[in-house]
Amino acid sequence: MRKHTVLMALALAFSLIMMTQLVTTQVSANGITANVNIDPDSLLLTEEGNGKWITAYIGLPDSYDVNNINVSSVTLEVMGKNVTVSKYDIQGNKLMVKFDRAIVVSQIRELLPMMVHMTPHVKEEVTLEVTGKLCDGTAVFRGSDTIKVFITQL
Repeated sequence: MRKHTVLMALALAFSLIMMTQLVTTQVSANGITANVNIDPDSLLLTEEGNGKWITAYIGLPDSYDVNNINVSSVTLEVMGKNVTVSKYDIQGNKLMVKFDRAIVVSQIRELLPMMVHMTPHVKEEVTLEVTGKLCDGTAVFRGSDTIKVFITQL
């Protein structure tokens, strides 16, 4: 009888552990959809550039707190390449993160031949995605915004 009780307790404990793993995996796999607004709304891709930063304002659904974002995990994906955060600040229920504009522009310019087929004075739309993790590691978030890119010289 005692052996049966121990086996039942072990089976119950194993089931609880597996259920916790499944729930955690499902949350991480699905992720959190963040509200992302990127400024500026348009970029003029010139050698001298305008401004120092690309700024993203990140908002999470009401059940999450931006204070729980692991800022070192936040990246801006620029056409397949990631740029890390240079500066950040929390403003109410938004996390403001700044990315080095020169790096973002450089990465977009690397892909220009694919975008403009060597035609100057072109306007393209580029979707930039911001991703990151919560401090406790239980979930990831992602959100995107589309900006206009103006190409005046190659």
